[in-house]
Amino acid sequence: MPFVTKRLPLSLSAADRKRLEDLRRSRSAEKRQVLHAAILLECANGGSDNAVASANGVNRHTVALCVRKFLQFGIDAALGELPRPGKSRRIPDDAIAWVLDCACQKPKELGYSYELWTYALLQSHVRKHCLAASHPSLLELSRSKLHRILTQGEVRPHMIRYYVERRDPEFERKMIEVLHVYKDVEIVNAGLVEGTLKEPPRVTISYDEKPGIQALAPTTPDRPPAPHRHPSHLRDYEYKRLVLLGHKKNILV
Repeated sequence: MPFVTKRLPLSLSAADRKRLEDLRRSRSAEKRQVLHAAILLECANGGSDNAVASANGVNRHTVALCVRKFLQFGIDAALGELPRPGKSRRIPDDAIAWVLDCACQKPKELGYSYELWTYALLQSHVRKHCLAASHPSLLELSRSKLHRILTQGEVRPHMIRYYVERRDPEFERKMIEVLHVYKDVEIVNAGLVEGTLKEPPRVTISYDEKPGIQALAPTTPDRPPAPHRHPSHLRDYEYKRLVLLGHKKNILV
């Protein structure tokens, strides 16, 4: 004996029918939406659940669920997926904010010997101090959950990204001098290659990018990560050299 449905008949407005027709003919729409559009149109045209299911290669329960969502919640719910309840959140927002605040501080500011956080160190710190901070939900914080919290907060406390802050009032003049030296070397080298120069009028020796003889120090403190602004520590490109051999000016002989 064929199955007889007891639900209300499916009827479509002109606007809904046109939307479903366009969606069923679409070549770029999501496959699930194209399938549900076809189901709704065929059911609205009087097709039985079994016939519609057979024509679209699905089971009858899929057809019945799609139509029931349309009748109860409308076309958008029938074309997509209804939100599922899932599990309740175990870690509240204030605990997540505390984790991000810890990540935005340097470990050495909290008594550790490290300059930057590792996931293991930050996880250990959170578990150790969460009760004192009134966040018991973090006692069993896993590394994967910590990674998710940092990723969603756009914080990367294990990284440093350099930036440059101009504080030297003579920056433009010094920049022109440095660029002039490099351009002068380029012209001399081109003359040697082309044969217009037999020997260079002067020799330029650069001590730049020689890490073995450089002793550098930052000019400003590092900036900690800031959620939704810059996820990693920021370090100024500018630095000061601590020995004469590391002076950045080229020596002209």
